[in-house]
Amino acid sequence: MPNRYNGRDEDNIPNTDNEDTMLLPGGAGSYAASNQELPPLKRVNRRGVSQQNSGISQPPQFPHNGMPPQFPRSELPPQFPHSAPPPPPKNNHSEPQYYDYAQQSPQEYSSYSNESGYYPPPVPEEVPPPPPKQPQKHKKAASHQPDPEEHHRKKKRHHKSLLRRILGRLFRTVLVLFLLLFGIYSCTSVSLIKKMDYMPSDNRSHYADSLGRGYVRNVLVIGTDGRTADEVGRSDSMILVSLNSKTNEIIMTSFMRDCYVELPDTGNWNKLNSAYVYGGADLLMDTIEYNFDVRIDDYVSIDFASFVSVVDAVGGIDIEVSDAEAEEINVILISEVNGIMGDDPMSDLLSGGGKLHLNGKQALSYSRIRKVGNSDFERTERQRRVMSLIIAKLKTCKPSIFKNLASDVIPDVATNMSTGKAYLYSLRLPFAMRYKTKQIQIPAEGTFSGADVDVGSVLQVDFDANRKIIENEVFASN
Repeated sequence: MPNRYNGRDEDNIPNTDNEDTMLLPGGAGSYAASNQELPPLKRVNRRGVSQQNSGISQPPQFPHNGMPPQFPRSELPPQFPHSAPPPPPKNNHSEPQYYDYAQQSPQEYSSYSNESGYYPPPVPEEVPPPPPKQPQKHKKAASHQPDPEEHHRKKKRHHKSLLRRILGRLFRTVLVLFLLLFGIYSCTSVSLIKKMDYMPSDNRSHYADSLGRGYVRNVLVIGTDGRTADEVGRSDSMILVSLNSKTNEIIMTSFMRDCYVELPDTGNWNKLNSAYVYGGADLLMDTIEYNFDVRIDDYVSIDFASFVSVVDAVGGIDIEVSDAEAEEINVILISEVNGIMGDDPMSDLLSGGGKLHLNGKQALSYSRIRKVGNSDFERTERQRRVMSLIIAKLKTCKPSIFKNLASDVIPDVATNMSTGKAYLYSLRLPFAMRYKTKQIQIPAEGTFSGADVDVGSVLQVDFDANRKIIENEVFASN
């Protein structure tokens, strides 16, 4: 009987399954020989007789040492004839493997094996929680002497910040007050302007040669001798009020009513005050422009009653009056002024001259004096003096003055200024209050001569000389 172990005396190879096991004699080195050198393969049946008879398969029995069955070791893996070599293993176990279990180094698992050959995964060590953060205590600053210069800089910055806040609050407060006062002033001005008697001018064309500058605004104040509101009358006084913003002056230029002038567009010569009779305020402004080459922008016209109301509204004026002037004032009061105002002819008479406080009727009578002094020359001088005192009273800005002006004066004033234009003038009024006042008279001394013509006694004027005076005095720039 041939050897059932293919030349081996005994079979020491444990079998792991119920299939036949094939032994490769001579190891892996002799397996590469030719097929003819190989001994014929024989079928080996290692099943027991009882198993063949019963037909019941038993599970494989492993050695009692608890280790899995081991195959014979060789340098090369077994090679099978007539077949391709098995593919190389995907993983190269020769290289070290690293495992990251909570950042722990690889561990040996031999101590975790049990009898069944199961290797449980290692249990990562518990990482102790970090200790709670202790609340930081404010360390006391080292007791050292601060730098005096650094302390000075910090104190200076603190003072600057405090000063900046104070100035900011002060600026906002002043701005709010300014806007509030500006709103009140604007509303009051517009309401007063609308009370004036607006009389728009015709399409006036200023003469090309008339003097005019952007920094000078000219308003002609016309005082008429009309006894009632409906009576046109003649221009008893003509004072050109000029606001010069470069010299900060208010220039009052009186035009004497007896100046012998040419009325424009007619070719006729007459007294200056007759222009108001023939053509009203428009013809009067054109006549002054045409003969004296001075541009007139607007006008304001007041009659006797309005003049009295203006003086009474400012509380009267204090003026030096001679005895002769006081006597003439009483004559004018008795003859016409008291009658115009509807009062007793003997009311408000003066007892004599001196430093007197004149009311409206007395100031009007003082402005109309012609028979004392140098006739019309001193008369215009008195008118300018009264107007200067009125302007000085207006500069005091007493609320009672503006209240009286609004109720008694403004409704009797006629003007050609629109509401918008008059409002612009009112905006300049607070600045004009600080202007100096200056008075001139046209014609000036030495620039005229008296003459008798068909219209009466007149003043023949040297127009070139007076134009030069107006240019130097009214339109001065320094």
